[in-house]
Amino acid sequence: MNIYPAIDIIEGKCVRLKKGLAEKKTIYQNSPIDMAKIYQDAGFKTIHVVDLDATLGKGDNRKVLNEIRKNIDIQIEVAGGIRSKEAIESKINDGFNIIVIGTFAIKKINDVLNFENKILNKLSIAIDIKDNKIASHGWQQTDNNTLDDIVNQYNQKNIHSYFVTDVANDGMLSGLNMDTFQNIKNLTSKKITIGGGVKDLHDLELSKSLGFENVVVGKAIYENKISLEELIKFNAQN
Repeated sequence: MNIYPAIDIIEGKCVRLKKGLAEKKTIYQNSPIDMAKIYQDAGFKTIHVVDLDATLGKGDNRKVLNEIRKNIDIQIEVAGGIRSKEAIESKINDGFNIIVIGTFAIKKINDVLNFENKILNKLSIAIDIKDNKIASHGWQQTDNNTLDDIVNQYNQKNIHSYFVTDVANDGMLSGLNMDTFQNIKNLTSKKITIGGGVKDLHDLELSKSLGFENVVVGKAIYENKISLEELIKFNAQN
């Protein structure tokens, strides 16, 4: 199992939100570029970077994202406001390795399903669960498509993975809601990245034992609930 440390960006700064709400953000001292370098130097192979301004329709942090890409050599999974084929291709051309799409993947599913494999192979389809429904538009809206329907359609394509978040727990340090994640795991044999609420090493050990491929860890690092040393040691055992 792989740990993906998270870098969430608003106005060029590292932040963490509670339940995806911009008004409940905490700003951290290190810059996104500094954090990316810290994670690379610590030995992580992939980082998860989110442009929250783009997610919320309040501009973008493309300049910062590209500076991160230029300054580190490890893989970058990028997310946030990527809602067209052109936006996906732009991120690929900028050198990002995995492109997470949520709103676009849910609202324009037929368009995405018809992409050529060279694009599909880089896509992680975001399944954001809020109040037992699929959320979109920066978690501000919910969708009537069923989980089974969405996953069954993407199962037929050569996507990179699913990226599953429990919105209610995100940024809360409340522990992973394994029921949510297990529901999706039961529907697919594709790789799954999970996140939302990691609070300690027990969450990571449980994720590994249940067979999840990747876990995003954010606030638990920033708030010193899990040290980088502990994460490095955990990664070394995989």
